[in-house]
Amino acid sequence: MLRNILLVTIPFFLVLFCVLELTFIYVIPASEFPSYYYDPDDRVLKYSTTARRDGLFTIGGLAQQRAKWRINNAGWNSTVDFVKEKRNIRIAIIGDSYVEAFQVDVGDSIAGQLRRLLSPGIDVYAFGISGAPLSQYLQMARYVRDRFDPDILVINVVHNDFDESLCLTKRQAGMLCLEDDGTSIRESSIFPYEPNPLLRLLRRSSSIRFAMANLRLGARWEGLKSGLSAHRIYNANIDVQKTQALHDRIEQATEYILGTLKREHEKTPVLLLIDAPRKDLYAHTLNESNVRWLNELLMHQAARFGFLFVDLTHEFGKVFHTEHVHLESEYDWHWNEAGHKAAAQAVFQALQANHLMH
Repeated sequence: MLRNILLVTIPFFLVLFCVLELTFIYVIPASEFPSYYYDPDDRVLKYSTTARRDGLFTIGGLAQQRAKWRINNAGWNSTVDFVKEKRNIRIAIIGDSYVEAFQVDVGDSIAGQLRRLLSPGIDVYAFGISGAPLSQYLQMARYVRDRFDPDILVINVVHNDFDESLCLTKRQAGMLCLEDDGTSIRESSIFPYEPNPLLRLLRRSSSIRFAMANLRLGARWEGLKSGLSAHRIYNANIDVQKTQALHDRIEQATEYILGTLKREHEKTPVLLLIDAPRKDLYAHTLNESNVRWLNELLMHQAARFGFLFVDLTHEFGKVFHTEHVHLESEYDWHWNEAGHKAAAQAVFQALQANHLMH
């Protein structure tokens, strides 16, 4: 009896698995990802240049949003390869998934949009990696300085970059976080990222990628647990109450990061760019925003250390009110093409106003 059941069920599930695999390759393409690589020399997390270097990133249960990515010779998502020898003015943009920009075609990222606005005599290099907080931008800036010697450094900041810079909030392999003992801030050791062979094997399955990335089953489970834990308020991808409770530590960490950045890049102009509280912008409740204090914190710290500062609230608000479009798609909170274009325009205007492109 059992033998007969197995003879029927095993072939059935094998056929079903094959059908699903083909469906999520050719009909509803599951999201594809490059492989992480931790560079032990520079102590920075980027993408492997020996694994697959191009693919299709998709979002949604029907893969409604699709974008092409390309990993260049240096391990970053970019249409152009990076060279150490400098022939032109070089702008380096550092950030997390917003600069990485898998949600739009690689040429439509903030770097690609800024490249279109600038003259051919100016190079734009983008260094973005998902999950990086403000503390990791400090480590990435060291790598960029040593390897590519930029003339201008642009750092894009989003609201969850602040609390996630603290090791007590989030410690990630391959990324720098800050230890806080209540009296002082110091850099923690970076734990090298080591790939999980089993996860890399599972990611070869389009069905598994579809379940985890497109249907976001893991994220939905975490969200369910968070929703059951307490009546939490979320805005701009942060737990508002938890972040407000860390106000003093966040302020100290931000001061440490920017102060260190100033010392280590004393001769390089630095432009700090921060995302708008878009939820509040769309609801016309900016004055009552419970996350805007982070924009103001970065503005004050930028002024203290002599950095240029751009709050995207103004540029995004102008686009939203005049063109009546959102700066992200309905499937994902990351910037869409309009968001990247507006961010690039804001950077371009700031560089022009400060005569940094000559």
